[in-house]
Amino acid sequence: MLVERIMTSPVLTLGPNNTIEDAMEMMSKQSFRHIPIINEEETLVGIISDRDIKLTLPSVLSDDDPDFNLKVPISRIMRKRVTYCHPLDFVEEIALDFYHYSIGAMPVVTNNKIVGIVTQKDMLNTFLELTGITEPGSIIEINIEDRTGVIHDIGKVFKDLNIKIISVSVYRNKEMKGYKTIVLRIQAMNPGKAIEKLKEKGFTVVDPMHMG
Repeated sequence: MLVERIMTSPVLTLGPNNTIEDAMEMMSKQSFRHIPIINEEETLVGIISDRDIKLTLPSVLSDDDPDFNLKVPISRIMRKRVTYCHPLDFVEEIALDFYHYSIGAMPVVTNNKIVGIVTQKDMLNTFLELTGITEPGSIIEINIEDRTGVIHDIGKVFKDLNIKIISVSVYRNKEMKGYKTIVLRIQAMNPGKAIEKLKEKGFTVVDPMHMG
């Protein structure tokens, strides 16, 4: 899945000379937590989050720096090293950046111009879509031998039963060497017939009572 499919566009931005108060007001009105910062050439130069502002508030309220208040430019507190992506990047790849670097939001840039933004919420919504969890149906978990053609064999079982597969997820089986675990979401409220047929074909279906 490409980033351009899930990104929010157009994206609201501020400039380095806008104030912290401007950022707080925009976040409050628009109900979001991250604002990309662009210069006069509309090039990405930073990003600010509600967390950045919260960490700043104690300084604003202290007497240590009386000149530091909500009227100071965002450039004083914005993060200048920004991880960004391209609209044609794969969501699955940028997910690693979200995970490894604890990113809350990632601007989307093309031709040095910001064209969108992807947030943790967008990533979660995408995960839910990929798993098919938002559609009614049942889940079947199968331990499969890691061999060529096994997905085709499973698909044939459901084709013969005229049951639609909504989504397929494959995970490494940590307990069985040479095996993977496949999780199917199928368009059937009662998976009993499919489970029985899979077992007849020699597949190891995980008992729902023992899924953890």
